[in-house]
Amino acid sequence: MEVLQPRAAHLDAMPQVNKAAFSGTEGVYMLPHHVQEIDRLRRQHWFMKGTTDGALLVSKLPSDQKTLRVLDSGCADGTWLLDLQTQHPEHIWELHGVDIGSSLFPPKRPDLDLRQHDIRQAFPSAWGWSNYFDVIHQRLLVWGLADSAWPMVLRNQLEALKPGGRIELVEVEWIDPDKPHRLPELHKKALMQQWSTKTFGMDIDIAYKLGDILAEVGFVNVQKTQFNHGYGALARQPEQKDGSAELYVECFRNLDEKMPPGKSTIFSGLLESSHHEHAHFYQLDID
Repeated sequence: MEVLQPRAAHLDAMPQVNKAAFSGTEGVYMLPHHVQEIDRLRRQHWFMKGTTDGALLVSKLPSDQKTLRVLDSGCADGTWLLDLQTQHPEHIWELHGVDIGSSLFPPKRPDLDLRQHDIRQAFPSAWGWSNYFDVIHQRLLVWGLADSAWPMVLRNQLEALKPGGRIELVEVEWIDPDKPHRLPELHKKALMQQWSTKTFGMDIDIAYKLGDILAEVGFVNVQKTQFNHGYGALARQPEQKDGSAELYVECFRNLDEKMPPGKSTIFSGLLESSHHEHAHFYQLDID
């Protein structure tokens, strides 16, 4: 079982990050546009892997197919792709990734093809990606795609998928929208989460709707697999409690600068300072 912080050997295997800042993503991707974000994304990767019993894909890979082409949509620095290749050495992998910004891409290497692309747009015909991929993976774009953009993005990905291929979308069902009103502290978190997406045309509860959208776009055999993704006091491993709670809070702390004037009226009942609020949420998660 993986712990939140990977061992040194894992860190050494991860690609090195360029020192440049994010560029070209403001107004599209809600989270930070600077290089420190990759540290959070890597810690998030190892934490999520620990909560899925190490699984990077839930569908069974074809045993009769040696070479597999995989696309990671929203690939950041390619951490997930490289880990997949390491986890399944029985296959020959053609690793491809796209991301709206290229500043986090590592130096070019022969086994990793990362390209800058806005997934709301069709893949360029010159790339030859029509009916091309055996597997497409996409994780946590709840802050990256407007509610109205999901069908368009999934149509583009369906076009790139081979007949018989599979797509895996990983999104978090945060706080059940039917329950926060009975739990005051969770209600405060839910208000923050709802604001963080609704204000910008996104949907914090998109995970509850993806099955219907996939079917409407034309995917078949749509299945849902759930993992208990406990944070803080509910983390599956004791050593993950502090780190996972910090990951949870980091996502929302990074949205502070986007809060409009008068936020105290938007979040009625929250603490006066958003920084105090984050510290309060963090302590609640740990306790």
